[in-house]
Amino acid sequence: MSIQDLPPEFEPLLNRLLDSPAEEISQSEFDQFQAYLSNNPEAMQYYFDYLDINLGLQSDMQARLEALEQTFKTHHAQQPQAAPQPVVPRRAAFLRYSVVASCSLLLGLLLAWSFAGYFPGNRAPDPQSVKEDRTYLATLTRSTDCVWGSESPPEFSGQRLMSEDLVLERGVAEFRFDTGVRLIIEGPTKINLVTSSRAKLDYGKIVLHGYEPAPEFSLITPLLTLHDIGTEYGAQIHQDGEVDLHVFEGAVRVDPNQKNDQFSESVIIEEGQARHLNDRQIEDIQLEPKLFKREVPGTPENLQAQRQELRAYDSFHPPEILDPEQSSPWQNSGIGWVNPWRTSKAGGRVNQSFSHPRESLARTEVAPSQLGLLELRGGISFFRKLKQPVRLDINAIYYVSFYMQKVKTDQKSQSNQYGNFALFPSGQQEDPPKIRMGMSINDYAILQADLQIIERAPPLQSGETYLFVAKIVASEKALDQVFMRAFAEAETIPDQEPAVWTCVTTPFESSHEFDVARFHVGKNSTYLFDELRIGSTWSSVVDPNLPRLVLEQE
Repeated sequence: MSIQDLPPEFEPLLNRLLDSPAEEISQSEFDQFQAYLSNNPEAMQYYFDYLDINLGLQSDMQARLEALEQTFKTHHAQQPQAAPQPVVPRRAAFLRYSVVASCSLLLGLLLAWSFAGYFPGNRAPDPQSVKEDRTYLATLTRSTDCVWGSESPPEFSGQRLMSEDLVLERGVAEFRFDTGVRLIIEGPTKINLVTSSRAKLDYGKIVLHGYEPAPEFSLITPLLTLHDIGTEYGAQIHQDGEVDLHVFEGAVRVDPNQKNDQFSESVIIEEGQARHLNDRQIEDIQLEPKLFKREVPGTPENLQAQRQELRAYDSFHPPEILDPEQSSPWQNSGIGWVNPWRTSKAGGRVNQSFSHPRESLARTEVAPSQLGLLELRGGISFFRKLKQPVRLDINAIYYVSFYMQKVKTDQKSQSNQYGNFALFPSGQQEDPPKIRMGMSINDYAILQADLQIIERAPPLQSGETYLFVAKIVASEKALDQVFMRAFAEAETIPDQEPAVWTCVTTPFESSHEFDVARFHVGKNSTYLFDELRIGSTWSSVVDPNLPRLVLEQE
């Protein structure tokens, strides 16, 4: 729904009411606007979309819904008698009355939809495709030349994993448990991920990298249980259940699974030691670190593979630099897009955006074809459609990154001082679902996905550039999840995705296709954006050299 589809009197009246705080409106004008909201669902939707954009990210969606419900109950319980009022005083009174009227209609619709089992944008549930509501334990972070033999093998690096049996017939794979512990397995190996701090290994070869803040991790073998103590160790579990244990750092506590006279107490294997163990005896063996894959080996990738990993990119570099430079056309640069950046708002207040074609927010030196950054101010939004959507109805993983800096201003109020990047589906007529990330009105890093809004301290600083990186894990039959990390300028960007994220959603169910990208800032703020990337691997959105290599081949 666009503003052009509404009665021509609607937007001028909306703009005058909201943008002229000292202006009084007549009762007839108020009644006319309320009639638009009550009788025209498209007008009501446009009004709520406007409030959603200009209020920014809400810090508590549940509290918002409860407040709407209470307003609805109070309004109907009081049932105020209409009295002739020649004038409605100013903007604040209008907003209070309008919100009550809007909430009444909205909640009425919600009640009707709930009784009917229908909500906008939702499809009727398919009993055959209900996603599994189980707990995630770990992530398959990396894999090389893997052949899986289990019934439900992992399909891609970055996939979230639940408790299940996994059989790796060939290759090397790394699991990062949600506690931070890393486990590298080399085929042939059979393993079961029991909890985020426990795994069962029937046979095979592993290397465990402990994580100091994590609780003790237990590796259960057929005969013994190994407990890490700030450890890196390698273990080979033979088909008969006996274990070759090599301790590279820290120590390992070993317990038999069944107590016996020969192995009645725990045994500690120290750093630099190696032992051959079963549940009845211990033998010294030579420490041999080279027997194990202590990290997943990387394989050089050709440019074609790199191009496929980087699905969309934009450095806001204009094809030509005009005079004045700030007016240079930045809207149609980059790769992976269907159309140029454009604002969907027609008319209303005048908003401004500028190109800075000779500047960059990137941490490293960039090629001339990557120079340029975008300045947004005054409540503006810009939208662009992706060639390859971010789909949550399939098994896939996506990464998003961009640089963002809040420009210092003399504004004393925090109201409408937010800025963010978001993904939307293009086909939604009602309030669309979104994945949104950036800075809140409180200057905190904030992430929205599904009905979840996660806001995390410490506050981000004006005038400092942050690299936002998000990981979107999509599953066809399991639940979906979104992670986001805001890297400050002083932080090192790791080669592999971090164990700790700034904001993490709980798993949720969604089958939407997000094919529209949007940048938006609050009406009292100014933000700089640069180096937007959407890819399928961590390196595709953080490797400083990849965009240059891809652009050179365009």
